[in-house]
Amino acid sequence: MKFPNNIKWRKWLRIIHRDLGYFIVGITVVYSVSGIILNHKRVNNDPAYKTISHESIVEKKLTSNEIKIYIGENFNEVSLKKILYTNERFELILDGGIGFYEPETGLLFFETYRKKPFVFFINKLHYNQKKHWTTPADFYAVSLIFLALSGLVMVRGKNGFMKRGIWFVAGGIVLVIIYIWL
Repeated sequence: MKFPNNIKWRKWLRIIHRDLGYFIVGITVVYSVSGIILNHKRVNNDPAYKTISHESIVEKKLTSNEIKIYIGENFNEVSLKKILYTNERFELILDGGIGFYEPETGLLFFETYRKKPFVFFINKLHYNQKKHWTTPADFYAVSLIFLALSGLVMVRGKNGFMKRGIWFVAGGIVLVIIYIWL
């Protein structure tokens, strides 16, 4: 099979495969890094945020006003928005966090969450939560399909698809099937 002007189709396939591959390197790195991060996230722990916890025993039987003063004087980075009294304890609503104070024991506990800007951004792309990202994401997905299929027929001979490549492709398909059944 030849294209017009006697140019072989494998040559064009290699050119497109190479240049498209170069073009999508940046997107591939972003998706790969965010995929690794998401693969290793723990339950109830968003990898796009850093959790900072504080636990201490303070004076017992503080009032909500005294709690507010104590937190204001001792924790500059914490901004208390609201205090609610429920179930024998004070629930603390912080700017970017939550916590509680138990008047009977004096236990003060709170967590604040700080955004990790780069991880937050790439995870937004990975989850397709950025405005107008669907078209580039679809282009990327179609490009990966093209690269996978064109890569099958680019190499000829003993290292070509029908001699060596078919076993690697079969191995990849078997791996997916095994994980479907698990």
